[in-house]
Amino acid sequence: MVSALRAGAADFVLKPCNDDKGALDDVIGKLFDRVRVNRLNQLYRQELEEANRDLRDGIAELRADQRAGRKVQLRMLPEHEQVMSGLHVDHMIKPSLYLSGDFLDYFRISDDKVLVYIADVSGHGASSAFVTVLLKNLTNRLQRNLRRGSSEDILYPDRFLERINSELLDTGLGKHVTVFVGIISLSERKLNYAVGAHFPMPILSFEGGEAAFLEGSGLPVGLFETPEWEVYEVPLNKPFHLTLFSDGILEVIREKGLDEKERTLLELVSGGRHTIASLNEALHLEQITELPDDIAIVSVTDTMNGSDNTPSN
Repeated sequence: MVSALRAGAADFVLKPCNDDKGALDDVIGKLFDRVRVNRLNQLYRQELEEANRDLRDGIAELRADQRAGRKVQLRMLPEHEQVMSGLHVDHMIKPSLYLSGDFLDYFRISDDKVLVYIADVSGHGASSAFVTVLLKNLTNRLQRNLRRGSSEDILYPDRFLERINSELLDTGLGKHVTVFVGIISLSERKLNYAVGAHFPMPILSFEGGEAAFLEGSGLPVGLFETPEWEVYEVPLNKPFHLTLFSDGILEVIREKGLDEKERTLLELVSGGRHTIASLNEALHLEQITELPDDIAIVSVTDTMNGSDNTPSN
């Protein structure tokens, strides 16, 4: 009978087979179960294909958004190889993902003063990248305020951090930032700076091989309502190099302990590896395809020739 049903029979006559009735019912029941399972599998397969298609479309859209965000972040960064008021300044950012939570900037705030800062936003991804847009917007506003004469906050490292702190708290994003900000005066030959829990500290080196991490500490930016930051001052009596790093640089140094990593970094810089190209080569950064954390570096070199081919802000 089963063979007849499979062959397309619509009706049939059976000889009395009461003894096999139970077996026949089992066969028919299993047959219908199999048909039902096949139909369910087909429905599940269709639903899975639709879900996979939606997932692929979502991933493609997310990647497109991240690529667009990356382009925006790159446009926010300062130009490479700038010469400002006798200082040669360059930078590098290598993100661990499409978007980076590290940010940096440098610009001239007067004829003889240059501000440079490096920041590391807590977390990763789009929310951290959004904070870098906020930082860029704030620094642009502070520069405009200085030109208009409405605010001089950008001339003072501690007030600069206070403004970032206020902006971050107002966003309600729950993000905080570690920041180092320094103002270099070539006419007075000094560096004034403030530290918002940034680590590692920048390395200041002089001609002749003398090099050391700058001293200082301070609270993270964006956590507390009324924090205060100390302003430090270092004389720049000789031609110098100032190298700033985000903490991602420590992740690519092979030594295990933190002290050993810092010692290696200091030895690199004191041995003449203070430019972006030389650090890139020494640490093989171009060969690293997967990073555990973002890496940002700023290199400031005292040219001592007073040349300046960078337009004023």
